[in-house]
Amino acid sequence: MNAPEYSRRDALGAALRGGLVAVRGWWGGQPVLAAPSGPPEHITPQTQAAIEHGLKWLVSQQMKDGGFGRQGSYARNVGVCALAGTAFLAYRGMTGAYRRSIQECMRYLLGRAQENGFIVEAEVRTHATLYGHGFATMFLGQVFGESFDPNVRAKLKAATQLILDLQNEQGGWCYTSDPKDADVSITTCQLLALFSARQAGIGVPREAIERSVEFLKQAQNEDGGFRYRLDDPPESLFPRSAAAVVALTCAGLQNDEVVKRGRDYLQQPHPPQELSPGQLAEYHFYGRFYATHAAWQAGKPEWDRWYSLVRDELLAQQSTSGAWHDANIGDEYATAMALLVLQFPYGNVPLLAMR
Repeated sequence: MNAPEYSRRDALGAALRGGLVAVRGWWGGQPVLAAPSGPPEHITPQTQAAIEHGLKWLVSQQMKDGGFGRQGSYARNVGVCALAGTAFLAYRGMTGAYRRSIQECMRYLLGRAQENGFIVEAEVRTHATLYGHGFATMFLGQVFGESFDPNVRAKLKAATQLILDLQNEQGGWCYTSDPKDADVSITTCQLLALFSARQAGIGVPREAIERSVEFLKQAQNEDGGFRYRLDDPPESLFPRSAAAVVALTCAGLQNDEVVKRGRDYLQQPHPPQELSPGQLAEYHFYGRFYATHAAWQAGKPEWDRWYSLVRDELLAQQSTSGAWHDANIGDEYATAMALLVLQFPYGNVPLLAMR
């Protein structure tokens, strides 16, 4: 028997234009309203200047086909393109100065959508293609709320169905066909894609969310953090633990003990995130992105504490060109992630404003 579907078709169109930026939880909650005028709290003139400098650099890196990256493992990666598009969207939505860049991101991603719904670059150079698909699906879910393009909806629906079809017996997602290979990181990515699709009015079975929630709960360690896979040693790491807390909160568990314990873990002192002088740790921007969303979800006291810290850290790390650097995935990725973090207070991306 098929699980019931829960969708809110077309609910975001007028809401986005009227200032509504998110709806909390999977089954209900109160809308979070953006500030009526002026910069939000914690956005200093230096922060605004850094955002604008970073956006200008990022748009200068976009290729003629709408993608990002000329060479390396993540050249033309759909996930990097989606994150860049989301960073543009975070500025002032699709009516802002980067409307054309957003549309170019949409064109590239829609052009990379396969018949089975899989969104993937033409020349695959990484082992983690489902990450790119997840971020691409997430982005398309956010832009559909403003564009109402039937082609976007069709590709978004197919991409969402592919994610649902790939959920394994454990309730998670994995890189391979091995059912024991499901991990917390890729699962949280797919969950956010499903939440974004749901915001766009695409039906998502409640059972799929409930199964993934149970998977994440089983992955929580005694210290409140999360291990990589269920069969792995109970080692907690800050970046994936932040991602798990975000996904569980978006699923409506903001007052559940699993989220409370996860938030306690995130507030503990953690080892420095640098491998060597001048080189950031591999998951630096990934961790900052999810930790910022988790702090936003936790409420004002934690938000005030965390955002000021991460804001000043990122401002110090920005290069004179306007970019941020990541030696593994690339500067386009790092810059998109940093810009998403810095622009959180504006609340222009509905998914990222969920509490």
